[in-house]
Amino acid sequence: MTAKLQKSLGFFALFSLAAGAMISSGLFVLPAIAYSEAGAACLVSYFLAGVLMLPSVFTKAELITAMPRSGGTYFYVKRILGTPVGLIAGFADWFSIALKSSFALIGIGAFVVMLFPHLTFEHIKFIAAGTCLLFTVLNLVSVKTSGGMQSALVVGLLTILGLFVIIGWRHVNFARFVSVLHVFDPASSAQDDLLRRVLEATGLVFISFGGLTKIVSVAGESRDAGRQLPRAMLWAFGVVTSLYLLVVAVTIGVLDSETLGTSLTPISAAATAIVGPVGGIALAVAAMLAFITTANAGILSASRVPMAMGRDSLVPGFFGKVGRTGTPWVSILWTSLFMVVVVLLLDIEMLAKVASTFMILLFIIDNFALLVVRYSRVRYYRPTYRSPLFPWIQIAAIIAYSVLIAQMGRVPLFITFGFIMFAFGWYSLFAHKHDKRNSALVKLSARMLNRNLLDGHFEELEVELLGILQDRDDIQEDRFDRLLKNALVRDMDGPVTRREFFDALAHDLAPGLDLTPDDVQNLFCEREAMSNTNISRGLAIPHILVGGKDRFEVALVRSHQGIMWTDGEPPVHAVFVLLGSMDQRDFHLRALMAIAQIVQQQDFMKRWLNARDTEDLRAMMLLSKRKRENKTIKK
Repeated sequence: MTAKLQKSLGFFALFSLAAGAMISSGLFVLPAIAYSEAGAACLVSYFLAGVLMLPSVFTKAELITAMPRSGGTYFYVKRILGTPVGLIAGFADWFSIALKSSFALIGIGAFVVMLFPHLTFEHIKFIAAGTCLLFTVLNLVSVKTSGGMQSALVVGLLTILGLFVIIGWRHVNFARFVSVLHVFDPASSAQDDLLRRVLEATGLVFISFGGLTKIVSVAGESRDAGRQLPRAMLWAFGVVTSLYLLVVAVTIGVLDSETLGTSLTPISAAATAIVGPVGGIALAVAAMLAFITTANAGILSASRVPMAMGRDSLVPGFFGKVGRTGTPWVSILWTSLFMVVVVLLLDIEMLAKVASTFMILLFIIDNFALLVVRYSRVRYYRPTYRSPLFPWIQIAAIIAYSVLIAQMGRVPLFITFGFIMFAFGWYSLFAHKHDKRNSALVKLSARMLNRNLLDGHFEELEVELLGILQDRDDIQEDRFDRLLKNALVRDMDGPVTRREFFDALAHDLAPGLDLTPDDVQNLFCEREAMSNTNISRGLAIPHILVGGKDRFEVALVRSHQGIMWTDGEPPVHAVFVLLGSMDQRDFHLRALMAIAQIVQQQDFMKRWLNARDTEDLRAMMLLSKRKRENKTIKK
């Protein structure tokens, strides 16, 4: 039996992972490069990059609340777009996160040089590798320990940056922002050239926001993922984007053009200009904290991707192993080994461009996946968060991201194409043997070709999604749920009388009761003669005793036009049928209590009548928020 991951990450831990993954080189190194490209107008570039990030934030938030499983992008892309695309997403996701984290490790070493100038670049690499090993140990011990350390580091980082903005704002020379106005001035002769440079700088700093969405990889380890993950992502986006703009604005307003355009540590240089060497050291410490949080979050999230792929048998199964501490130790070790190799041997600059290309490719896949899953109408796709402005924001994002990828250059595009071919090759040689699940894309195609295609072809996918929703909502199945899974569920056509209803129902139930339809119908009629089971407006709960022992069955019936149950009363639209032997009287009462809790929920009858088919009716019951045996469901 596969060990379960610990669900130990709350809102603040998730916020810290997302925020920590965002604040690194994008804030402490890239502003100088962006300034050399677009001048003070690079502020507009940071703003545009944040705007371009929003569609993927909305999209990922919706998808991950529908399928909160560790593995994140890989997990839901495979279920929606199929195994080949899922492999591409999984490999690319793991590759890009691990590379981004490797860059952060190099950044740690680079800022150590500020404190110890005699160190060489080789020393920087060994410092980075050693730091990677430290984070590996922390992640092996416990995700809670790693997440707790992340939260403490992010608090320290945000505090230092907040003080930098508050103190530095008084020293800002606002005359240095005049060029920003030319971006919005059609009469300016420099507008066209400035706009071009702003867009180029936008592509450069876009990677700064990429870490935000990486917390989807640890969705399976978060408490109340359906509610906490979107909140953590949106709060991290708002807080860090605001910090980006404020910190960069203070830096531009404090440093002269020559210093800012040539510094590799522009924020530290600005702090030195404001309060002297102490400020520079404080911001160097903040930078190291940022790189540490990025590297730690990277190991934590990247390692969950091969774990999820291992559990699906698309890579060797040992990648899916979870140790006694509740962490995927094989995946963590493999990810850390790869990062150490990258740090020690590879060309970081080119790999950074490739990582950026992979990240944007993943965003395209994400947005396309949301379009597919919404229109395929997969049963049990029930996110707790829904993207605003669907589908237009997703379509616009796909177009914008495609333009950004085209600007990356030939080498990254060639490497990305080769990587895609590798993923397809891996699928053909190994993974296709274990590919037995139909995807939402297949279902959408089937619906387009044949609208009457039976949904049974996709039963495995939908059963898995049902289990995910039950786990997400902390629903522990009881006996009533297990009966519902195999219960008769029927839609009645046209208005019928109560006797006509009992006649149709008896023909459905008689074979399983070893009785004739007439016998079953008589049992219902005799019970109804004793007392009316039309207990409330639009609802009836007929029940009969059957022979034998340990027998209990449930049936659900819906009638859109209504069953004329009692003369002079409104028609019945929802019928819950209970059949049990004499020894099951206690459970009969518990079943009635379960039904009572369900029908008393807000808008029950509206949702009952609007369900698209009988399986939606069953799902409505199975996913209901009610008190189960020995388990109270949290709202």
